[in-house]
Amino acid sequence: MFLKLMNLRKTIFFKLVFVYSLIIAISLTFSFFTIYSFFEAYLDSQVKKDLIETAKWADSVYKKEGLKELIEQIKREAEVIDERELFYKIYDKNGNIILSTNTAVHTKDIALKLEDAGILKKGNFVIKKIDYFYVIFYKLSDKYTFVVGESILDNNKMLNKLQEIFYISGIIAFLLSFFASVFTTFIFVKKLRKISDTAKAISSTSSLDKRIPVKYISDEVDELAILLNQSFDKIETLIKSIKETSENIAHDLKTPIARIRSSAELLLLEEKLDKKCADTVVYIIEETDRLNSMIVDLLTISKLESGAYILKKEKINLSSILQNLYELFKNYAKSKGINLQADIQENIFIEGDTKYISRAVSNLIDNAIKFNKPNGKVIISLKEEDEKIILSITDTGIGIPEDKIDKIFDKFYQVDESRSISGSGLGLSLVKVVLEKHNAKLDIFSKEGEGTNIVITFPKITNL
Repeated sequence: MFLKLMNLRKTIFFKLVFVYSLIIAISLTFSFFTIYSFFEAYLDSQVKKDLIETAKWADSVYKKEGLKELIEQIKREAEVIDERELFYKIYDKNGNIILSTNTAVHTKDIALKLEDAGILKKGNFVIKKIDYFYVIFYKLSDKYTFVVGESILDNNKMLNKLQEIFYISGIIAFLLSFFASVFTTFIFVKKLRKISDTAKAISSTSSLDKRIPVKYISDEVDELAILLNQSFDKIETLIKSIKETSENIAHDLKTPIARIRSSAELLLLEEKLDKKCADTVVYIIEETDRLNSMIVDLLTISKLESGAYILKKEKINLSSILQNLYELFKNYAKSKGINLQADIQENIFIEGDTKYISRAVSNLIDNAIKFNKPNGKVIISLKEEDEKIILSITDTGIGIPEDKIDKIFDKFYQVDESRSISGSGLGLSLVKVVLEKHNAKLDIFSKEGEGTNIVITFPKITNL
């Protein structure tokens, strides 16, 4: 379960949905804070505006009708309002309370500090936040300071309601947007999956007749699928042309080579040939056989690489194949003074083509014997480890220079030390392409003068 979740994190579907969701969440959060801050600032500004207007009203009454009339009007006002919502206070310059409609909120010390600091001057005001009130300190005259406070509890309730509404609507908007992004991403990824599945099918089966299903063109992905299908059509046509050309070349080359060989054989039957001529004719026959084998190998490699030939893969017993090859090469190795050994675990199966697996491994064993030292040793090993099948062929031969290991799979390439031994230079190229078609990994470890270890790792099959 954990591995599935970890793999899901690597998919385009997860990444796109995650990015969409993150953008939506950030956008909604930013919108909330912007709206919330705007309303909070607006409500605060309205409270402060009301306080300033009240302070100006008090200043007007004080100037026109005096302190006594101002106190009377405030008392009448206080009878109809809740002191928890609005209160009034008047202090003299010594901090003595002239009037107070709310004793719970203490403003005396602040008024005295403002007075002592000389901040408050006639006609000036200072607004402070005390508990859940905004309070304005207004200097009526040199003798008196007018104080009025307005509650912001209603504003807070309104902001809390706004916050609650946003939470609910935000969650709904996020979920709707999330599911919309999931649906949209699913459709997009589904189209990409079709492209990927088709490419995998062509790669694994070399079947070039497969195409990406496209019902109608709705976006750029559909256009891409159509372009890829058109490319597949051209590739299929090209591969068919290569196949036909290769077959024609093979036929055209094999025929004259066969004639040369037949003529050489007939010439060899002539009794009048001296030894030198006979040796030359034998050499011609050997070279025509080598040339014919080279053509067959080259065409085989070409067909496998191009996908013109599809391997007949099935569940095969690799242990049995290696055991048969060991029996086949045992006497040949002995005749060359090489000790051929086998350490083969029984009943190991892979998915593959028996003919081509046998041919590839035969090439490797033949090379291990051919390029060995006198009284050398070759070990064929097969074992199963975890989820892998490991085949190794180890020899005590002449080895391969480190700078030439990567080149030995190139067509017609031969290491300098091997040129005295006949070969087409195509054997390892064929091995490489056959193993690639079987999804096998090929590693070569070699040290010049000490020997070579070739390790082939096949994927384990569990569903056959």
